[in-house]
Amino acid sequence: MSFLLFVLLFSLAFYICFTIYFWTGLKRLKSNQNILEDFPPVSVIVAARNEELFLPGLLSALAKQDYPVDKLEIIVADDRSTDKTWECIKNYTNQFPHFWGVRITERSENMSPKKNALSRAIHLSSGDIIISTDADCLVPETWISSMVSFFEKNTGIVVGYSEIDQSHKSFLCHYQAVDFLALMSANAGSLGWKNAWSGSGQNLAYRRSDFGRIKGFTPVAHQVSGDDMYLVQSIAKKHMAIFNTSKGGAVKTSPVLSIKQFLNQRIRWASNARKLPNQKVFFLFFLFSAFLCNTSLLLGFFSSSLFSFLPVLLGVKIFFDALVIRAGSTKFNTPVNILTFIVWSLFQPVYIPFIGLSGLIGKFHWKA
Repeated sequence: MSFLLFVLLFSLAFYICFTIYFWTGLKRLKSNQNILEDFPPVSVIVAARNEELFLPGLLSALAKQDYPVDKLEIIVADDRSTDKTWECIKNYTNQFPHFWGVRITERSENMSPKKNALSRAIHLSSGDIIISTDADCLVPETWISSMVSFFEKNTGIVVGYSEIDQSHKSFLCHYQAVDFLALMSANAGSLGWKNAWSGSGQNLAYRRSDFGRIKGFTPVAHQVSGDDMYLVQSIAKKHMAIFNTSKGGAVKTSPVLSIKQFLNQRIRWASNARKLPNQKVFFLFFLFSAFLCNTSLLLGFFSSSLFSFLPVLLGVKIFFDALVIRAGSTKFNTPVNILTFIVWSLFQPVYIPFIGLSGLIGKFHWKA
């Protein structure tokens, strides 16, 4: 047996174990939310920069929430926008007393831009529970009440489901939908086993007291992104993390419009794992096994002795990927285009090594 074949079989075995872990974790997730008898004060926090195209849609949706207005405040931080973002914010603050705007005109020297914008808004807020989303997202009218309903006595953070808006009919949009569903299914599956790895900043809710306990974003102040992963892992060390499976608490996010933007976004996400303090070893081991498995498959195409094994081994990997994707699609009622899934699966041995290595060296662009 060649060394490359041994590495491939070894890494594939561990990768399969992780897919089974995610699949069974998805089955274990709580599906029924609690009935709200008490409505704690809630602060919705949004950081926006040059989002004049998307922000009006989000603000309109937030204005229609079914949560009691006297228990709700919505704070939007305009992070040095050069378009009409601030005008969009002022339009709503003038109409609704529970809407607030924070205008940031200079870059902070002590914290990266998005974390600074979020921190400024949170500092001005007063809610017991903080819920955050992104400016390019859309939320149902039950979003806030659904996220709050998953809080129990020992709950520190609720991770909400996010999906790509597939109203865009391009193949790239559907590809992102499959890729994002895979990420969300893995995160949800790990939470099904009470193991908090990550979440999406598009849909997070946590207690103000826990945000203060972990000293806010100060420990990761200069990291460009990764606020979601940091919050989930840090808060879950003390209090319970729960995944919100309800469609009433799901968020839709707009897809990026080009392959270059897509790759840049994924590289930025991949870079978070190497920077987070006290990163979970089990999580890192999964990332390493996925990288090693896909890299070995890629190298196998250039090995004459291994080439004949590849169709079977790749087929096995695709089967277990499909197991998780199907479970996630069913659990979250998210449609998956079969042809897109097949292309996504076949492209993984090229995509994962490229994203992993690029993320390791931190080669991406972000809003300055």
